[in-house]
Formats: sequence, C-alpha cells, structure tokens
Amino acid sequence: MPTSRIEAFSDGVFAIIVTLLVLEIHVPQVQGQDISAVLERSLLAMAPKFLSYILSFVIVCIWWVAHHHLFHILERSDRGLLWLNSLFLLWLAFIPFPTALMGDFPGVRLAVMCYGAVTTLAGVMRYYVFYVGKLVDERIDRRLLKLAMMRSVMNPVLHCIAVLLAFVDTRLSIALYIILPLMFFLPSKLERYGYSEGSERASQP
Repeated sequence: MPTSRIEAFSDGVFAIIVTLLVLEIHVPQVQGQDISAVLERSLLAMAPKFLSYILSFVIVCIWWVAHHHLFHILERSDRGLLWLNSLFLLWLAFIPFPTALMGDFPGVRLAVMCYGAVTTLAGVMRYYVFYVGKLVDERIDRRLLKLAMMRSVMNPVLHCIAVLLAFVDTRLSIALYIILPLMFFLPSKLERYGYSEGSERASQP
C-alpha cells in the first residue's frame, strides 16, 4: 500500500496537537485598582505554563520532522504500519494534557513524571518499519538503519531516565526534558541520505 494517506492523516493530527497546546494557556483574570502590578504577578506565575508549552511544541515539531523523514525513505506501507502509526499518534495527541498538568504543578512529582511517561511511549514505530515490515528502500545501507534505530531509541530511554530523576528532584527531570530536544535538531546520517535521494529524484527528467 502507498504511504500518502498515512502521511496526510498524520499531518492533520500534528496540526491539531500544536493547536491544542496553546489552548491550554488562558489569559489571567485580574481585578483591583493596580491592574498592571496584579497582571505582572499573574504572568510571572504563569511562567511554568509558558515553558511547558514551548517545550512540548518543540518536541512535537521534532517528532513531526522525524516522521516526515521516516516516510520519505519508505517504499510502501502495510496493515501493521497503519496501526503502529495510529498508536504513535494516540500518545502524541495526549501530550497537551501532561503539558498542562506540568505547567500547573511544576514541582509535583506525579505531574512531572506523567509528562515524561507520555513522551517515552511515543517512540514505538521505527523497529517495525526497519526490521519487521521491512518497508524501507532496500538500497539503504543496513548500518544507516542501525544507527538511526539507536538514535531513535535514545529518545524514549532518556525520557524514562528523566521520569526516574523525579524521585530525586523534579527540577532535574525538567532540565533533562529541556536538554533532550537539542540532541535531535541536527539530521542523522539516514536523514541526510533521504535528502540526497530526494535531490537525485528531483533532478531526474
């Protein structure tokens, strides 16, 4: 089966997710004579909500970029991929809830752990694509797939470590949540392969 319908459906879900994230931030209701001072304090108190929103937005965008590159190297899809992609979107679509929870209770262990647990469960699809369904371009070097798989596994593993760090100090968990997206901004060797393949195909008459 072609992958076009999976990509179209996934892009729609990604767009809804990033929209729902910002809907969790509400304008503070302030009253009194010195509204400016009260509003300033209210906005400062909302700093954790702003931080959790930015963090989740970046994480969702990183997943979207990774999803885009993954489907760029697929030759076909199958029923297993349809369901695994749906499972991936299930966890991703749930992110607005733990984002709002951690924004409201940044010092509460359960709230911080809930955020990391959801982002950990989102990474479930690549192993099937590479090794079970064998849906990728057969010309790709197996070593590139192995390196990409290891890089992909790092994300849920490190998020799991961040969850455990909450038992020591929730600030350590939040710090690791912030650091983790920085590790995935640069393209992997497999993604660079996808770029080169796309350029070659575009140059063909």
